[in-house]
Amino acid sequence: MSAITSRPGTHSSEPKTQQEMTERGATAAAGAHPSWQYQDRFELWVDWMQRGSGGHWQPHEPVLQRAFRTREETLLQAERFIQRGDFPMGQRSTGGTTAPVTLMKNRRAALLQAFREAEGDGVTLIREVVFPIGEYALAVKVTRERLPDEIRTSFEQDANPLRSLVGQQVKMTVMIQHPYDVLSRAEGVLDIGDRSARVGSEVLTFPVAAAVTGVPYRTVTVAVPRGFMKKPLLYRFEIADLPSPSLPGAPAEK
Repeated sequence: MSAITSRPGTHSSEPKTQQEMTERGATAAAGAHPSWQYQDRFELWVDWMQRGSGGHWQPHEPVLQRAFRTREETLLQAERFIQRGDFPMGQRSTGGTTAPVTLMKNRRAALLQAFREAEGDGVTLIREVVFPIGEYALAVKVTRERLPDEIRTSFEQDANPLRSLVGQQVKMTVMIQHPYDVLSRAEGVLDIGDRSARVGSEVLTFPVAAAVTGVPYRTVTVAVPRGFMKKPLLYRFEIADLPSPSLPGAPAEK
């Protein structure tokens, strides 16, 4: 089974003017589902750096990337990782194998002290330090981003994250899962009904039980079964320009 494409205007519940679409978008933002709330997401990044031709440090190889719920936990885990002192260097420099790199105790202490004294902008960049080690350097940083949690539900549910994109300019890509063959693309203002979605001049009708996965206000995918032993048809919707602080429901950074 796949989504049904029809011409605009064939569903009486569909808005017929840009003003109606805008009003629906405002209504969707005002009635945001509780599961769409923004959450702080903190990430710890550790990377090997190498000097480029201009003498500036450039990313060489990633060592670690982990996400945490709180600032305090992220900083604590960063300090613990530094104190262990193991920073493997992998494929680019060793031809596909991972070479262990362990810092001596005094170097670990110096890196830890530098990290504790480091500063960021206090909003999206909490701390960042670049610590030279021979011809390389270790970059340790903690970042903060505000995002809703990923939602998994069905098309008919109020929590359907596609509803959070109503009234927004979106890009839609239709593809078959694995190997992700793209079948078509469309762009326009999104509106949805009980079983339908419209992007520009494209109107689609989905099964009410179609699986929906996505991050509200960002990117949403609707999966429609195509039958036994066939990969589902995927309809991917994403805001045309990301990120944008003016997205409905997005809180201002403090």
